[in-house]
Amino acid sequence: MTTEASIIVIGAGIVGAATARALQRFGHAVTLIDSAEPGRATSYGNAGFIAIDHVLPLARPSTLKRLPQMLMDRNGPLTVHPPSLPYLLPWMARFARAAYSAAEVRKGVDSFGPLMAEANMAWKIEIQASGLGDLFKSRGALYVYESEASFLAGAEERELQKAKGTEFEIVDGNRARELAPGLSSHIVRGVYYPHGMHTINPYRVVEMLAERFAADGGTVRRGRVRGFRREGNTVSAVQLTDGDLPAKAVVIAAGRASGELTRLLGFNAPLVAERGYHVMLAPDNVRFEMPVSPAERGFFVTPMEEGLRVAGTVELAAPHQPPSWHRADLLVRHLKDIFPGVGGAEQSRWIGERPSLPDFRPAIGRAPRLANVYCGYGHQHVGLTLATATGRLIARQMEGEALTPALAACDPGRFG
Repeated sequence: MTTEASIIVIGAGIVGAATARALQRFGHAVTLIDSAEPGRATSYGNAGFIAIDHVLPLARPSTLKRLPQMLMDRNGPLTVHPPSLPYLLPWMARFARAAYSAAEVRKGVDSFGPLMAEANMAWKIEIQASGLGDLFKSRGALYVYESEASFLAGAEERELQKAKGTEFEIVDGNRARELAPGLSSHIVRGVYYPHGMHTINPYRVVEMLAERFAADGGTVRRGRVRGFRREGNTVSAVQLTDGDLPAKAVVIAAGRASGELTRLLGFNAPLVAERGYHVMLAPDNVRFEMPVSPAERGFFVTPMEEGLRVAGTVELAAPHQPPSWHRADLLVRHLKDIFPGVGGAEQSRWIGERPSLPDFRPAIGRAPRLANVYCGYGHQHVGLTLATATGRLIARQMEGEALTPALAACDPGRFG
C-alpha cells in the first residue's frame, strides 16, 4: 500500500492514462487506479480515429430538429433503449435546452476549436514520448455521402473547419472510390481529410501508455473507489474497498462512472451512457488504409491490426443495461451497403459506454469548491481524440496556469 501522498488519477482508460503520463512528465508522483485493467472498458473498442475535424457540438438546433425522425427509426444512427426512457428524460430535457440556446451552441463551437488544436499537437508529442509510432497511421480519413442533400447538410461544419484551418478536399463519387476501393457505386460525394490519423489498436495504445507510465516510476493498481476523505476544501485520501490512498490531488477520469464519484464530492455530472457497438471482421478484400465514415449512417469503417472494425451509432441508455445486439448486426448490414464484398467472417463484437454530458462539451479542469480535485470526463465521441489534450490541460492547471477563456465552457461546475 502506498503511504506517501501522490496525485491519484481515477480511471485507467485513454483519458486517465494520458493524464497520468502528462502529470508524470511535470515531475509528479502519480497513482493510476481502476477497478479493471487499463484500457479494458470503453477505450477498448472505439473506431480509432483522431477526429480533430470535430468542431461543431452535437447539441445544436439542426440535431434537435432531426431527433424525432431519428428516434422513430430503430435502424437509424441514434436510438433510445426503451426501458431507459424514464431515466433519460431529465438528461434529454437538458440536451434540448442546450441545443436551442444560441449562447450554449456558441460555447461549444468556441471551445472545440482550441481543444482540437491542442489535441493535434498533444498526440504528436505523446506518440513520440511514449513510443507509440507503430500503433498510429497517417493515411487520411474519408467521409462519404449517399445523396447531395446529405452532403449539403454538412456545409455548416465544413465552413467552421475551413475557418479554423482544417484542410480537406471535396471529391466526387469516382474520386471517393479511388481513395477507398470497394465503395459502392451509389456514393455521390466525399470529403477527404489528408492529415487524418488513426490507431490500428486502441486498446494497445492505452496498454502501452500504462506500461510506459509504470516503467517511468508511476504506480498502476486495481481498486474500487468507495469514497473520499475530506479536510476542508481538499481531499486528503481516496478510500478504496481495501484501504485508503493518501492524495496530494485527485483527477476524476472514470468515464461514465465519473458521475457516481462527483456525487460523493458534492457536485453534479449528469452523464449518460451513449452506447456504441463494434464488430470486428476478417479483413477480406480490404484495399483501403484509412477510416471511412458514411455520414448519414453514423459509423466508421477502420482497417486495424486485427481486422476490419465497424464501429459507431448511438444508443442512449441508463447504466448497466443489457446490450441490444441488433445494433451490432445493423453495423454489418450498413457495411455491406457501403462496401459490397468487403469484410469476411465476424471475429468478435463489443459494446461500450461513451460518457456524454447534455451539452456535449467535456468537463475539463478544477472541480467546484474543491482545491485539489480535477476533472476529465464527458468526452462523448471524441475521448480518444481529446485524451492527450485533456491530460496536458489538467497538468498545466495544476502548475498554476489558467485555462483559456474559451475553455471556461468546459468548467466541471457548470451543472451545479
